Amino acid sequence: MSDIGLPENRENRAIFCTGWRRLPLGLRFGASLWKYVLRKRKYPLFSLKAISLFRNRELLPSGKCVKFAGRYYTGILGVPHWPSPAFDHMAGKGGLNFLDSGTPLKTHIDSVMLAITRKCRYNCRHCYEFENLAEHESVPIARWKEVVRELQELGVSIIVFSGGEPMLRCDELTELLASGDKDLSDFHVHSSGHGVTFERAVALKKAGLDSAAIGIDDFNPEAHNRMRGKDDAFAEAVEALHHFRRAGIFTYVNVCLRKELVSHDYLWKFYRAMKDLQVGAILLLEPKPYGKYFHAEVDTAFSDSDRKIVTEFFLTANRDRKYKDYPLVSYMAYFEDPRRFGCNMGGLSHLYINSVGDVQPCIFLPVSFGTIMKESFTKIYRRMREAIPGPLYKQCPSIYLSSKIKERHSQGIKIPVPFSHIEKEWRQMFA
Repeated sequence: MSDIGLPENRENRAIFCTGWRRLPLGLRFGASLWKYVLRKRKYPLFSLKAISLFRNRELLPSGKCVKFAGRYYTGILGVPHWPSPAFDHMAGKGGLNFLDSGTPLKTHIDSVMLAITRKCRYNCRHCYEFENLAEHESVPIARWKEVVRELQELGVSIIVFSGGEPMLRCDELTELLASGDKDLSDFHVHSSGHGVTFERAVALKKAGLDSAAIGIDDFNPEAHNRMRGKDDAFAEAVEALHHFRRAGIFTYVNVCLRKELVSHDYLWKFYRAMKDLQVGAILLLEPKPYGKYFHAEVDTAFSDSDRKIVTEFFLTANRDRKYKDYPLVSYMAYFEDPRRFGCNMGGLSHLYINSVGDVQPCIFLPVSFGTIMKESFTKIYRRMREAIPGPLYKQCPSIYLSSKIKERHSQGIKIPVPFSHIEKEWRQMFA
């Protein structure tokens, strides 16, 4: 991988803590927990029992964490960087009680993704927002600010701004970031890399941006460009990673898995390339029947044998000392397996608001519980939580409901399908 010539600051490089490197960090982290124990009134839902979960190698298998600019990051997307007031706030509201989702012991939302723009200059083959893309906006920044306030009042660890391409709304994105309370949540941006400059990265950092993820679909520039429908997409992605990191923003990569990437040791080649790009983590996402994949046959797009290969990669990459200086790998499908945490959609762990304001339980599940342009987010959220009483220990709901959602769509119902149009099948799913 060639460097684009930006000077590096050692402080702004990812340092991976594995093996003996974790020992002093573990002691320091353990000592810090006593403030939660001794100040029970301020941290009422903190439980030492939750910390024991971090030692369960089946549920939380990562053997590494990442240090960047004096902050530490884990492989769990819903956990803010440590140490920080946002981490303290999460602990006090039960955010570490992962096994208690849906109960009063965990009232915190781990992560929320807000698609703050309909604009994009790419034509990605896997786009989940392509039906909403347009040159005009449906949700004004003032409304997004109100939603962020509601989310932080409810309690959320990480708020992610996406799109479309959020950098096409950069001035308003900066304003939105500045309005959020950084003592309550970490703020992330998910971008293709288009429109990222060093000056913009610095402005976003000053406004409160903690982390930035860039979508990279292949280590081969031509293959990535084809996936993104833009000839210089790979160059823009690489440059964006350098700009964000140089500005002191933690960087990671989103990759939508596909058969070509999973086969022929491509994942390991991809892993090596991301190490060369000095990213802190890689977030592996499975293709789901939504967006441009809406009509795809699920088993054809991604099979159980593909999932097995990715799981082995995920475990080896995080545990094997051979890869101790490689990026941390996160694979949400592993955690949401029915044998582990189950699906924690709808605010049990995560939720999504699309670029026209529909509140969806998951970014990959095209079911709407209402729109923020007509109701308060809190009212919609309560309605959604009533329909999702706890984790779902079954097949991924986007796959489970796929045929019924397609059937409703063929009858002229707009995607995402309103919950009222699929409520019967939804109740059966939770039965």
